[in-house]
Amino acid sequence: MEKKILILVESLKVGGGSERFAATLGTQLHKHGYEVSYLTLMDENPKYDFKGDYHTLNMDDIYANYLKPGFYFKRGFNLLRYSPEIKRICEDLKVDTIISVSEIANFYAVFSRWLYRNKVPIISTQHMNPEIFMDSSLKYRLMKFFYHRTDEVVCVSREIERILNQDYDVKNTQTIYNMMDIEGNIKLSLEELPQEYGELFTKDCFNFINIGRLNQQKGQWFLIRSFRRVVNKYDNARLFILGEGDLRGRLKDLIHDLDLVGNVFLLGEQENVFPFLKNSDCFIFSSLWEGLPLTLIEALSMDLPIISTDCKTGPREVLCPELDLDENIEYPYLGKHAILTKTFPNKLLIKNLEEIPLNKTETQMSDMMIKMIEDSSLRENYSNGRKRSETFSNKKIIKKWDELLNNL
Repeated sequence: MEKKILILVESLKVGGGSERFAATLGTQLHKHGYEVSYLTLMDENPKYDFKGDYHTLNMDDIYANYLKPGFYFKRGFNLLRYSPEIKRICEDLKVDTIISVSEIANFYAVFSRWLYRNKVPIISTQHMNPEIFMDSSLKYRLMKFFYHRTDEVVCVSREIERILNQDYDVKNTQTIYNMMDIEGNIKLSLEELPQEYGELFTKDCFNFINIGRLNQQKGQWFLIRSFRRVVNKYDNARLFILGEGDLRGRLKDLIHDLDLVGNVFLLGEQENVFPFLKNSDCFIFSSLWEGLPLTLIEALSMDLPIISTDCKTGPREVLCPELDLDENIEYPYLGKHAILTKTFPNKLLIKNLEEIPLNKTETQMSDMMIKMIEDSSLRENYSNGRKRSETFSNKKIIKKWDELLNNL
């Protein structure tokens, strides 16, 4: 008899890493004989492609009025209000296992068990570096409380697992990396660029590309500031940033203030990023913290040279597996599959260079971009990442999920 899986996730909206993880995992489990249903806290569009039944609690106000008085009271009220619905849906669908995706969904899944006696086994997944929650005593205590009450916590990187073990005293953990359809990436890359962007990606320019939400986590203002120095030396250098977010307006103003309107382009969210990657010369990654960045695996699958911050967590495990997690290195580090630079400080520094000059870390990033333009042998050395990307292929990772579900 087919096992029935319920994937609980905030939404399946295109643009988020955990949302894409949920759609990919469910689709692969469906292909391997599981009966998969999705339950989202919010109903947002456009959705990632997925296989399985779809249900939603449609909590449209889950993020409404964030930081306004009463927000956390409302969040707590929603836990009480919607958690019994999770139990009811599990009973109606005769669910065998819940897989909850990201912190909020994890809380809802465990709350439905703890308060409402939902007896369905729960696998919670942790996609973000948990250290970012440690400055909030409430979030820290919530994670310690809820994560001890799930059956298994699947971490998307070994470093995330170690942080949960050491700092949160959560021991019911294991690491299963995010998965990706490498062959599918290659097929998608054969599609043409959208017509309105074809003229931007010209052969006489050196094209850098960054993909990620325009928010504080992704640190794109440091990248844009660094790029001013690159353009000072090579005015044919271009930087394309794919993604949307609440910092779009401020980043656009920064591009204008730095006189980079003809060199830096905010292209918004794109349904198929692979033609953009294929027509670029180097992937540039500026995140301040991560989980396991899928965009780095995408870039590897396109054999694209990569310059990445060595932020916690993920880039080091994806790009430089020869390094230990705690190993001290000198930056820039020319690794086996990519170049690592020092992580930027966690500061929202959207200022022009007259107000605040480039710091050493920004200068280091710009040095590596300039070196990538100038040194063809360096580019060639880092244009063979596809073999590394196979470590994260669907075929390899789904076997680990199948083993976990059968042994739970």
